[in-house]
Amino acid sequence: MSAAPPMPPEPMPSPQPGLSEPARIINTFIAPGKTFEDLKRKASWWVPWLLICLIGIATHVTIDKKVGFDQIARDIMAQSPKVQEQPQEQQQRMVSITAASTKYGGYALPLFGLLGALACAAVLMATFNFGLQAEIPFGQSVAIMMYGWLPNIVLYILIMVSLLAGNPDNFHFQNPVATNLAFFLDFSTTSKPMYSLLTGLDVINLWVVALLGMGFAVNSKKKISIGTAIMVVGGWYFLIRLCLAGLAAIRS
Repeated sequence: MSAAPPMPPEPMPSPQPGLSEPARIINTFIAPGKTFEDLKRKASWWVPWLLICLIGIATHVTIDKKVGFDQIARDIMAQSPKVQEQPQEQQQRMVSITAASTKYGGYALPLFGLLGALACAAVLMATFNFGLQAEIPFGQSVAIMMYGWLPNIVLYILIMVSLLAGNPDNFHFQNPVATNLAFFLDFSTTSKPMYSLLTGLDVINLWVVALLGMGFAVNSKKKISIGTAIMVVGGWYFLIRLCLAGLAAIRS
């Protein structure tokens, strides 16, 4: 009796194609797990960084055209009793300096954004790697940071819409749209530390915290729950907000 012919080896499954950059951007908003999973394949970050910078600069230009940074500087100075005690010439000089630094500093958004992302990525990478053995490389951490920051373009768009469709006279540069509880309070009469804390309870910022937590959880070599990762990122975020509230208390 002849032996049965050997079975042919099973074909290896072909690797699934990765996401395109537009698909990564879209999925960050509708299915973020897919985007962060794809960062394991290719941890690129320049597309979300460029998108945030372009929309951010467009928002900055819109503010300049519809409100003007001289007016914004006067509004900022009016909120400081110490400035109001200065002679008129000194006040005008401070307004001019504040207007110029605010206006031209905004055009350095790409550089500031990149440096901020690198710093935050380093801190979170160290926290997850040393505290939770996540073993996430720095480049991957930067990519998580950039995609996690994408909800900021929603904030920029809301600011532009509010300026183009609403009354620019009601624009407040330091808290421009109603994404946090402090927006509904009077800055001049509210405790400055309380105002700062309530500003931190911002829908966009909390969205970013959730995305960053998911990104680090998905890319961790050691299994970390998304809830735990969000708590870690949230802990850093609220520590920063508490420090800002402390500074507000000192200045008030």
